[in-house]
Amino acid sequence: MVVRLAVEGRVKDKIILDFISEYQKRLSPYFKFEIAELGEGGRYFEKLSKQQAASEIFIAMDAGGRKFTSEGFAEWFDTKRSLSKNITFVIGEATGLSKQARMAASEVISLSDMTFSYKLSLMVMAEQIYRAVTIITGHPYHK
Repeated sequence: MVVRLAVEGRVKDKIILDFISEYQKRLSPYFKFEIAELGEGGRYFEKLSKQQAASEIFIAMDAGGRKFTSEGFAEWFDTKRSLSKNITFVIGEATGLSKQARMAASEVISLSDMTFSYKLSLMVMAEQIYRAVTIITGHPYHK
């Protein structure tokens, strides 16, 4: 299984890439965790085959989406993991998510009522995915 943070844009900032790399190491015993740059304007979703779409769960990240506590997110994430499909969290660029990304998503979730840059959203999601795994596995990180 692969859990992916996908951004409709580019990630070039070394600080962010180093931060994500740390969480890739921490999550490696549980699943492959990666960052994907989808390009701009939703072209990735236009090219997505039906077979690819069937093997993957796309979750759109948007301030208007469903909100969770960390514990609630862990429970929700564990349910998604049990489906044995790859999970891709799609984060929009500065102008928000493309229409194609919204259409491909099975759900929309939110980090907060506040709006964050896609760079900050990547870092927060990486940490929250790790936190969810530690809650699920009973690791003391969440205490």
